[in-house]
Amino acid sequence: MKEQIKDIILKEDIKQPYTDKELSEKLLVSREYITSLRNELKIFDSRERRKQYICKEIVEILKSNENISYRELTRIINKKGYNVSRYLITKYMNEIIKNNDEISKNLPSTKDSIGNKIDEKAEDMKGAFNKLIGYRGSLEMQIKQVKAAVLYPPNGLHCLILGETGVGKSELAEAMYKFAIESKRLSKDSPFIVFNCADYAENSQLLISHLFGNVKGAYTGAVNDKKGLVEQANGGILFLDEVHRLAPEGQEILFQLIDKGRFRRLGETEASRGANVLLIAATTENVESTLLATFRRRIPMVIQIPSLKERPLKERLQLIKIFFGYESTRMNAPIHVTLDVIRAFLLYECFGNIGQLKSDIQVACAKSFLPYVMGKEEVVNINISDLNTHVKKGLIKINTKRNEIDKIVWEDFYFSPDQYRNPIKADESIYGFSKELYSYIEKAYIGYRKQGLDIDEINSRIGNEIERRLKNVIKHVKNSLMPLSPEEISNIVGDEITFLVKQILKIAEKRLGKMDSTIFYCLAIHLNTTFNRIKQGGEIINTNLEKIKRDYKEEYNVALEIVAYIKNYYGLNLPEDEIGFIALYLRGNKIEEEKEKKVGVVVITHGNVSIGMLEIANKLLNTNHGKAVVMTLEENPHEVLKKVTSVVKAVDEGKGVLMLVDMGSLLTFGEIIYQRTDIKIETIDRVDTVMVIEAIRRSILPGSNLKDVVYAIENLNYSFNKIRVKNRLLRKEKAMIVICLTGEGIALHCRRQLRKSFGKKLKDVELIHMGFIGRRDFYKKMQETMEKYEIVAIIGSINPKYPGIPFISLEELYSNYGEKQILSLLENGNKCNFIKSFKGLVPNIVKESKIIVNSNEKTKEELLKSICNILAEEGYVKKGYYEAVIEREKMTSYVINQEVALPHADSRYINKSVIVIVKLKNPILWDKEQKVSLICLLAVDTNEKDAIRYLYNKFKNKRVVNLLKKAKEAEEIEEALINE
Repeated sequence: MKEQIKDIILKEDIKQPYTDKELSEKLLVSREYITSLRNELKIFDSRERRKQYICKEIVEILKSNENISYRELTRIINKKGYNVSRYLITKYMNEIIKNNDEISKNLPSTKDSIGNKIDEKAEDMKGAFNKLIGYRGSLEMQIKQVKAAVLYPPNGLHCLILGETGVGKSELAEAMYKFAIESKRLSKDSPFIVFNCADYAENSQLLISHLFGNVKGAYTGAVNDKKGLVEQANGGILFLDEVHRLAPEGQEILFQLIDKGRFRRLGETEASRGANVLLIAATTENVESTLLATFRRRIPMVIQIPSLKERPLKERLQLIKIFFGYESTRMNAPIHVTLDVIRAFLLYECFGNIGQLKSDIQVACAKSFLPYVMGKEEVVNINISDLNTHVKKGLIKINTKRNEIDKIVWEDFYFSPDQYRNPIKADESIYGFSKELYSYIEKAYIGYRKQGLDIDEINSRIGNEIERRLKNVIKHVKNSLMPLSPEEISNIVGDEITFLVKQILKIAEKRLGKMDSTIFYCLAIHLNTTFNRIKQGGEIINTNLEKIKRDYKEEYNVALEIVAYIKNYYGLNLPEDEIGFIALYLRGNKIEEEKEKKVGVVVITHGNVSIGMLEIANKLLNTNHGKAVVMTLEENPHEVLKKVTSVVKAVDEGKGVLMLVDMGSLLTFGEIIYQRTDIKIETIDRVDTVMVIEAIRRSILPGSNLKDVVYAIENLNYSFNKIRVKNRLLRKEKAMIVICLTGEGIALHCRRQLRKSFGKKLKDVELIHMGFIGRRDFYKKMQETMEKYEIVAIIGSINPKYPGIPFISLEELYSNYGEKQILSLLENGNKCNFIKSFKGLVPNIVKESKIIVNSNEKTKEELLKSICNILAEEGYVKKGYYEAVIEREKMTSYVINQEVALPHADSRYINKSVIVIVKLKNPILWDKEQKVSLICLLAVDTNEKDAIRYLYNKFKNKRVVNLLKKAKEAEEIEEALINE
């Protein structure tokens, strides 16, 4: 057979050499067998053979015309019958020059169509737009538009950039700014201000303040004059992203700025300010339906950015190469990417455009990085098995675009860290990624080594991870992949692999029963990758082999039969490690039977950090586990606790829940939720991404339990200890904590008063007194006490604000209300009286509000004058307070949910803070055509932020507002505000 192959190749047409498939058809054997024999004969494949002939032709042509252009060289080669692209000729030329000193002396320069020499490198590196892929292709027209907009006299044209998410709108805006500086339209120190309108879309007053600034006292909390973004951008460019999220009133103010170049800060009534600002806005939405016509008419230049699918494949290839190159730099490791991976990235449906392409490449690199860190690979090898399923599906289209693909890619790609280190650093690129992802993986491995684990133990853990990943691939295909026909699978892996897998599954089904259809797809992809790896001389290592042989004996024996069949059919000897992998895939057929419950994971942070950390962990581990909870500092602790309790119930599968939090105050939530739900909970604070990755990884491992997950996290390599609250497993004794500033005096007095008032009812309740001043470990002592006892209440002169634990002040202790509350807590316990326990978290000023029901005033001015007169008579406010409130209302009114008006004035008129809540008998006109029946006058100073936040959240709650509107007595309003 070898002699026949040699004889056919010797007689072939050198311009169209035989492919391995054509040779297999001539000799009636499999293509893989031909490839194996050709490699043994050390004969190149058809592409390499043709390349040798073309290179010889190029060298001969250069001897007679050393100054020939690439274009002319390509024309001559094709005239000889080779049919190659200019790109391929350029590539071969560079290789010839690199390997031949004589030829390199006579290096031909690139020429344009009229023969002028061009320094391509210098041309590429010059210009603000040259870093944008497609600046001479699909984006050429757009770049002409933005250049014209920047250069238009006297100050440029305002622009609106349109395009889908991820197409590069913000990158184009940044390039416009750089061009404005290059062209000297702007000076080097001119500002470039970026603002995302979505950040303040729900609060038009705050949005206006952020854009245009405010004067002192413009609204509650405005204690100083503040510049807005428009002033900061004066003399430069203001980029407004997601401009469709800008409310109509915000658009109106902006087009006044565009028209006249003048604006006012929030709270200014007379003087106006000037600003010379070039405005660039961007949106993903239909401008006809989301932007005011008056606003659209004032934006003369509209630029449409094409989606990734509308751009040529050669531009997508450039992006792919850049992103892999930057990943190589960030990992500081060489990357080898197989040809099929490049094809998949070129062809898959990338709905998130360039942003998603970056993300999917980053995930593929992250998955492949661990073997490199462990020292098992010399490079980071990225194969088709490392891609997410939606990327792999791109190969289904290969037959429809094979000619186009083959013209631009024909071999594997290699990327070096030094390639993209200079002149453009990865993180400085306009296509830069988030930092630190690869260091997370390295830390996990280093953590194992620092724990003192030997190589066998590390291999075992890594082996478990491999098994989990293989099972997860099957789950992922089963749950999210559209069923593929054998024909579609054949498009991905070829007819030979498809036929082989059909035969393999027949063998397996005789011994193991009916195979799930998803096994066909997974096994086909895996074997295709394995065969390619073996033929390229790559090693296959399965660190979990002994466990597989021991635990999955039946599947391993079937895998032995399958490997014997492959040897007979293909002539390939598969190593024992590969037998283990095939056994795992066969074991995956029982995945539904073995569906195992997991440890629940909940990540809770102030702000969106929890979402980002969980997303990175799930992408890295190719899973979808855990839940993120986002808190704000303004949220009522009771509402947050209800939200967290709901999430904990949802994620619990019977093995308990791990809560990872960012602040120590959240540590108490786990204890409270355990009391209410009996779900086992562990809580660890100071959460970071490494911790989330390890928590998700350990929680989904077969056989994992809550204790194991916590142990793994506590033994990560941290320079400071994490704080953990253990679950209450036994009933604890009850206790009351008595607090004062010094620890003596008042605390002892409170103890005596409690004994006197409640006597025997305190028989089983421990009274513990603590001092706040002088104890650096105060919160640690509180935490230890809460672990040991069930805390009924905290009483004293200072409120430590622990969510879920009622606080009773000294004044309340000596009142009937306080006695009733303590008695209720002693009789019913904190758990039974859970909602009322949060009464202790209500600011005192809210409890002491003045409440007026069924007031008969007919106008806004009449009502405000009546209230302000009462407050002045009682000494709460100074003279002139009413006039200040009316002046503020003329500037701007503030109404929450079109239901509750919040009039107020500058805090300098306040003697003593007070809140007045009025429910009118009949609604009155408040602002233009808006009527209200609920008014909350905030006569407070700047120290009452907690009260304002508390009331704001209450008035945002429609259920609370409905109760207030129905209330007939002041007590009903008080009940709704404090206990709902």
